[in-house]
Amino acid sequence: MADTHGTERPLSLQAKLISLLRLRRDSDGYTPSARDISRATQGGSGASVSHGQVNSLFNGSSCNPTAATLEAVAHALDAPAAFLLPGTEWDDLTALSVFASRPEAREVLRLMQDLEVQDILEISSRLRELRRHKGLSEDVPTIPPPPPGVDQPREGRPRRRSLHDAAERAADYLEGR
Repeated sequence: MADTHGTERPLSLQAKLISLLRLRRDSDGYTPSARDISRATQGGSGASVSHGQVNSLFNGSSCNPTAATLEAVAHALDAPAAFLLPGTEWDDLTALSVFASRPEAREVLRLMQDLEVQDILEISSRLRELRRHKGLSEDVPTIPPPPPGVDQPREGRPRRRSLHDAAERAADYLEGR
């Protein structure tokens, strides 16, 4: 998933869910199934989401779920629920994750209230300097890259990309090839 910083087009719910799936692949390269995600929503204090609902969200046929459904699916994918909200201000998974998990970051944001733009730019410059000093990249993507090897093809039967490919495979099978 590409970094969306600076673009005006918000990511769709489906695109956000797909990016979360890519980040949650296991060491064999498999993403959690709709049933896995549904199971992860069961038994908690929030809403239970059926695998059919999860599937509808991932294939884009359901684009206006309830807040409880979004919260349950986000929790199952270990992401802040705000990431699944519409709008460019919610497309920054990295910032939302830091905001959700670090009370210190929330305090820094509160302290920026009523400061001038120049003061905030000075703070930003100091943070970049700290990152350089610690050997960290100054460029932090809005959506973290997936783990190494995640987008590599897996062993096994190749997936059919079209109806034509499926027909060719069926004909080969019938002819014994």
